[in-house]
Amino acid sequence: MTSHSVRDLAAGLRPSVEARALQTDIRFVEFFGLPGIGKTTASSLLANGLQRCCPLVGNVQIAWETRTFVGRQIYRIGIVASRFKDPQFRSLLARIARFVMEGGQSSIVDMIRVIWNLSFLVAYVQSKRSGKNTITIMDQGLLQGFLSILLKSRHRPTSETWRDILFAIGVHDMVFVHLRGEIGVARDRLLKRGDRSSRMQRTSPDRELDLWSTADRACREFAAHLEGGMRTEDHVGILAAVDVERQELPEEVAERVLEAVLLACLERHRLCDQSAQ
Repeated sequence: MTSHSVRDLAAGLRPSVEARALQTDIRFVEFFGLPGIGKTTASSLLANGLQRCCPLVGNVQIAWETRTFVGRQIYRIGIVASRFKDPQFRSLLARIARFVMEGGQSSIVDMIRVIWNLSFLVAYVQSKRSGKNTITIMDQGLLQGFLSILLKSRHRPTSETWRDILFAIGVHDMVFVHLRGEIGVARDRLLKRGDRSSRMQRTSPDRELDLWSTADRACREFAAHLEGGMRTEDHVGILAAVDVERQELPEEVAERVLEAVLLACLERHRLCDQSAQ
């Protein structure tokens, strides 16, 4: 991203632009990072911050509404079934399945689970993509889906790569927010939650360090490949990195995330405006 601030870019907007939603094709803000680093909290605070900016950024919604387990599965089945007639979706589903099966998983159950979860995420993105002037915030999006696959992968050579599949899904309307933090920071925050919702909390002690190292390496790999790969796309996505320090409040992290997302919206508006002229 450029070094311009939100204030710098906003100063260059035409006077009438602040009275309506920005002309931008950004439809998704997706967080990725280590478990416990604060993705869910940051996504909620970001939604509140963006809603305060209405109508500048249009409508804002958080992807996952509160549902029962059965309700979630029924909702997921409906989303996937509605996309299954689309040849592009079926092609992506086949590529995901090939990537997962060739890479190897710890069990058949894990293999089915990660294929299903990622297939639903692809269907969800495709179904939401047509919405105009709406930004959907995802704390558990496509990259976290790929992270789940890699955490239990046997790391065999595969004919597909996560990056090629992601670019086939499309990144042109996405802002990826990488919450960067040390393993110790994420691990301590995860332990303070006091639940066992994360795979990291359910793994055996002798495997824990390996799993954290794998997750950290994967997040860094995601960021490096996104930064390099998106530059070659015709309609590039946007990658923003936000550091999370040990003593920081969630509100302080969310403020920097909000700055990065608003900057992305303003930059994309400027490019759309120039194209229109």
